[in-house]
Amino acid sequence: MRPWSMKYWSLVWELTFTEFKVRDQGTLLGFVWTLLHPALMFAVLYAVFMKWLGRHMDLYGPYLLIGLVQWQFFERATTVGFSSLRRKALLLRNFNLAREIVVIAGVGSVFLSYLLEMSVLLVFLRFWGVSAAPAWLALPLHAGALLALTTAIALVMALLSVEFQDLERVWSVLMTAGFYLTPVFYPLSVIAPVYHPYMALNPMLHVITGFRACLMPDYPPYAARPALIAVGSLAVALAAVAVFQARARLISDRVIST
Repeated sequence: MRPWSMKYWSLVWELTFTEFKVRDQGTLLGFVWTLLHPALMFAVLYAVFMKWLGRHMDLYGPYLLIGLVQWQFFERATTVGFSSLRRKALLLRNFNLAREIVVIAGVGSVFLSYLLEMSVLLVFLRFWGVSAAPAWLALPLHAGALLALTTAIALVMALLSVEFQDLERVWSVLMTAGFYLTPVFYPLSVIAPVYHPYMALNPMLHVITGFRACLMPDYPPYAARPALIAVGSLAVALAAVAVFQARARLISDRVIST
């Protein structure tokens, strides 16, 4: 089954929507539970850091919430995506389908929840007095960059997880470190300039900055790097899909045998 075929993407959508419903996101209560974690994180970080970091910027609340929504999608989707092969071992055993589809569907199911969260985020921005602006039209570009980056990483990690069974625990530790190394709840200006070139190697810094440039007034335009990240991530994702299809039998044997 080729990635450019309609049958391929029809199956991706069916598995995505099925996993979305299985994770209880198809009900109002399920969506409320999805919002609870970022809401609690926002409340704690806002209460702790507002007095200090609020002096460095206007609208610290929107700044923090925008960063949290993007980061938590990235963390959840990569974790769900790269563990999909083992979670769907029974499906892979009984059906002949492209192995990468279950990874893409795992990321896609979290992306559906993310779109709902972004809708709530836009409503909250209105409460903070942030008005819709022409820059909001660039949101699909930044959402596409985030989705491409997340899918590429999930595919690569899923391949590695076939060989290394403890990778999920390692990834959890890396996500915790990444949260503090990415300007999610603090501005880059509080970090010594000597470290800025190293932090710029983090693609999530550019993606989150792009969202803030779209959604917050008086934020400088920031479209070029997210576009490059999207293109680069798509290239990595396509390469991972090619490896998946070349090693389909080996992947199946390893996943089913564990």
